[in-house]
Amino acid sequence: MDIIFNPIVDTNYTGGFGNLEFVPATRIAYNVNDKWAVAFEEYADLGPLRHFRTLDDQFHEVWAVTDHSSKILNVETGVGVGVTAGADKLTLKLMLSRDLN
Repeated sequence: MDIIFNPIVDTNYTGGFGNLEFVPATRIAYNVNDKWAVAFEEYADLGPLRHFRTLDDQFHEVWAVTDHSSKILNVETGVGVGVTAGADKLTLKLMLSRDLN
């Protein structure tokens, strides 16, 4: 099992450091075997560090994700659902990657 918390501080590059936002991401994954994993992820945007947005204006999405690793290609697929008014209602993802090692 993997538990990952990424406390991201982000900016849109306007207004300098005054616009820094806290956009954390969390992932809890269960490795079924060495090729497959299933995961729960949560992505958030709480707003500027100087004053977080109200809960209704924040971005919170929860995801169901599967990962498949192989020698040729790694595939991650997922479905995300917004749980606050400030989030997208439904998001799909497909990520393809390859390790060059």
